[in-house]
Parts: sequence; structure tokens; C-alpha cells
Amino acid sequence: IIYSSCDEDDYLVWKWRPSDMPSTRENAIRWGSTLHVKEGEVAVFVYKQNDGKQMDYFEGPLDTTLKTANFPVLSSIMGLAYGGDTPFQAEVYFINLAGNVKMPFFINQFDIFDPRYPDFPVPVTVKGSLMFNITDYKSFIKLHRLINFDLEQFKAQVKDAVTKYVKGVITNIPSDHGIPVIQIERKILQINEIIGSALKSRLENDFGVNMKGFDLSAVEPDKESEGYLSLLKVTKEQAAKTTIAHIDVSIQNLQDVQRIQAENMAESLR
Repeated sequence: IIYSSCDEDDYLVWKWRPSDMPSTRENAIRWGSTLHVKEGEVAVFVYKQNDGKQMDYFEGPLDTTLKTANFPVLSSIMGLAYGGDTPFQAEVYFINLAGNVKMPFFINQFDIFDPRYPDFPVPVTVKGSLMFNITDYKSFIKLHRLINFDLEQFKAQVKDAVTKYVKGVITNIPSDHGIPVIQIERKILQINEIIGSALKSRLENDFGVNMKGFDLSAVEPDKESEGYLSLLKVTKEQAAKTTIAHIDVSIQNLQDVQRIQAENMAESLR
């Protein structure tokens, strides 16, 4: 029996099954079989023991013959009694360490508020993409059941977590980082960095994957909404008042300087 690595292009976990073995005996593996692991993969042998599952790992590239000497866990459990042609029971999985999973996300309109004007909710749409892979496969295995792993379900779980996190961060961006809602489109690089740095640890701890990239392509407020138009109006009015106030202060300062200079000149002449 030759353990062939998965030939699928898009996978994270693939369970090996012999093509010529009934499903009831698919985990019966004989010593002397050949194991082939491609570069960028790791083969995981899972043994069911009374005190819990134990595993052996084989990182590619690798071509080897299955024998007691190269199975550390199995050697300590069974010793040399299982040499020769006697089969042992193990589930075999291939984990893709070289593949990158790119996952676009789209978050439909949700309201954000400028803390200075909380009466004007502004609907915002967010678009972006996330890229992740597996680097610490032992941590990944601890968090997931390999036997029923499904990539599409996994991506859906990751997308739900990313959506929840992105919405939470962007909702609080105006108050936490002082970014006005009106200017939020211009601050997309800053927002991208804020979300990406925090999301990386979340994906490692909760899903066991490494975030290779996080890219916001758009943070778009609905500029036709009543909240946006009202906020824009009051912001312009406030900006105009602030500008006038600054001009008045500048004029007053200039007048004060001129008065002081005139008084000093009069005193000098006297």
C-alpha cells in the first residue's frame, strides 16, 4: 500500500483512504507500506488508545517505509510485537502547510456614530479579503476534529468571526481613535492596520491558523442617507464657526499687539 499525498489544489485537511480497501478496514495499515509526503505537507497518524488519542507526525518532503523505528508513539505503545506484516489501526490525514486560503468578505450596511453628534447614525458598507494558512499544525489539530473537517464550513466560521470583529472595531473607530465619520474613507490604511494587528492573534488562538494578510478594500458610508447628510451639514456649520472664531481671535491678537506697540512707542518718546 502506498500512502499518496492529496492531489487536490484547494485543501487544508485530507483524510487518506485506500482505494482497494473496504470502508470498514480503511484504517488497517500494514508495516512495510510506503509513505509519500510532498513538500509543504505533514502526514498525521492518529491512534485511538484507551487513555486518549496519540499521534505521529511526518513532514514532507518524505518517502519512507513504515516500520516501528520511525513511529515514536507506536513504538512506545506496541514495541516490536507488531513488526512484520501485522496491521495496526490508525487514521491518516494530510495537512497542507504550503497552501494559502484567500477569503473575501462583504459586510452590508451597519450604523456607526460620530461621538460628537450621536443623533446621526451613518450606514457603512465594508469590503475586504483575508488570507491565512497553517503553520503550527499541532495547535491547529488541538482545536479541530480532523475526521469531519470541512474546508467550506471552516471558512464560514472564520468569516463569521471576521465579520463580527470588523464591525465591532469600525463601530468604535470614531470614539476610540478620534476618526470623524465624515473622514473615515480617507483613513482606510490606519483602520486596516488597527484591525489586522488585533485579528491576527484572534485567528491563531481561536482557529489555529496564521493570518498572512488582511486587506480592507473599502469602508463606504452611505452618502445619500439622512444621517450622513445631517452629519455633513452640522460638521460644515461647526467648521465654519470654528474658522470664524479663529479669525476673530487672530484679529484681536493683532489689534492687541498693535496697541501694545503703540503704547511702548509713546512711552519711549515721553
